[in-house]
Amino acid sequence: MKARIVIGSNYGDESKGTIVAAYTKQSENVLNILTNGGAQRGHSILTKDGNITNQHFGSGTYFGAANYYSRFFILNPMQFVKEYKTLIVKPKIFRDARCLWSTPFDSIANAIEEERKGTHGSCRMGIWNTIKRTREMGFHPFDMFLQNSPTLWLQKVRRYYERNMVIPESWKSIWNAPGLVQHFIEDCQFMFLHTKVCELSSLNYDNLIFENGQGLLLCDTGKDTFDTTPSNTGILYSLELLKDLPEMDVTAHYVTRPYLTRHGDGHIEGKVANNYSLSYSVEEDRTNHFNEAQGVFRYGKLDIGALKERIEKDARDVSYVLEVTHCDEMDREREFRQLFKDVSFRDTPLV
Repeated sequence: MKARIVIGSNYGDESKGTIVAAYTKQSENVLNILTNGGAQRGHSILTKDGNITNQHFGSGTYFGAANYYSRFFILNPMQFVKEYKTLIVKPKIFRDARCLWSTPFDSIANAIEEERKGTHGSCRMGIWNTIKRTREMGFHPFDMFLQNSPTLWLQKVRRYYERNMVIPESWKSIWNAPGLVQHFIEDCQFMFLHTKVCELSSLNYDNLIFENGQGLLLCDTGKDTFDTTPSNTGILYSLELLKDLPEMDVTAHYVTRPYLTRHGDGHIEGKVANNYSLSYSVEEDRTNHFNEAQGVFRYGKLDIGALKERIEKDARDVSYVLEVTHCDEMDREREFRQLFKDVSFRDTPLV
């Protein structure tokens, strides 16, 4: 059995989805494990059918991989339904019973907070809100929610936020929208019918591909800041999950471009004015498009020495490959080979 752990080396947007899709395409009997984070991820792949953005599904789905939501992944029934209906290939979907899950009130509260701060530090999917709300209200299993008075429990979530924040007049029509709760319950029922609860160890797949969200420079610091994510973005969670499985051949795949990119307002190392400041070959990004929540897509110079340091710190004695993407835009192959023993180079993101 083979396990690949695909990890972003920087601020996200390194083309992790492309790497996952490429290895899925060349393998058989693949289980694509969404390791961490939630539906705030946006892993895009370019295929013969066009650009496909995966948020609640693995990037190997298009090439036939089954999906598994690990206990470190946060479910979002609303996004699940929206995305499932657009899938070209419908996968088998499994989930851990311990997954946290977001409600529309978590997402709306997140959007209200971001609007109040006037920042672009969150995708407004309610990730931090879900975690904090769960810590204070206690974990409520998704399946138990559907079986025991879901409307009453959602009203408790609504009141939790109303006690802790002011709902602006401009948001009240959405917050109190008729049918919001019932529509969400219907989304939950849809997700319940299209997923199966099981332990990862109970599944029989020859190839496991762990797909991380975000990147090493966004790893959880234990503080609620827009510079980080409330998740370990490195190899830690994957190794925790592998402890329960039979011994297998494990390789980590750290993904980077020859330059840095970042969405939002957070700090970016080596910041440059625009992509052309790096090289005239660096194109406007083909898979990441502007949206109001994330703000402008920014660029920076990549320090390859610092890249090696953070990867070596994270890898924990697991053998790894450096996956460099977008090499047709900026030729730094010699620099990478000087510092990395095992490195792969890819040009366009087409899978």
